Amino acid sequence: MNRTQLLVTMAATAVAVSACSCTCGVDSGNIKPGTPEDFAANTPNVVYFDFDKSNLTDSAKKRVEAQAAWLKTYKDSKVTVEGHTDVRGTAEYNMALGEARANSTAKELRNQGIESERISTVSYGKERVVDSGTSEMAHAKNRRTVSVVG
Repeated sequence: MNRTQLLVTMAATAVAVSACSCTCGVDSGNIKPGTPEDFAANTPNVVYFDFDKSNLTDSAKKRVEAQAAWLKTYKDSKVTVEGHTDVRGTAEYNMALGEARANSTAKELRNQGIESERISTVSYGKERVVDSGTSEMAHAKNRRTVSVVG
């Protein structure tokens, strides 16, 4: 493994370890079960991806599995999977990659038993970054899908 690969791996690991699973700063005792706020506060709704990839890692699949479990409990809820990328690459390329990431997450939700009619996808490409920095850590935070119940 060369130095660049090692740094990328370390950055991705740091993002995965440091990423808030969902409950930071939220008093979930005041949130009504089955609401979009409940989903956002109590479900790992962000899934991270490797550079230029749309396939789910094992840890990403576990996050989607937790989303599916919540959706199975609240059967009237629908979810929109938002696909995002980092800022590198063209707008067109990143829209397609964001779409592929959203579709990959949606496919896993279906594999977990969530009906297709309850799932929609949208790609934002590089338009909605959460970290505008240029480090590998910043890029890793932006390579994601976000599942939103609404």
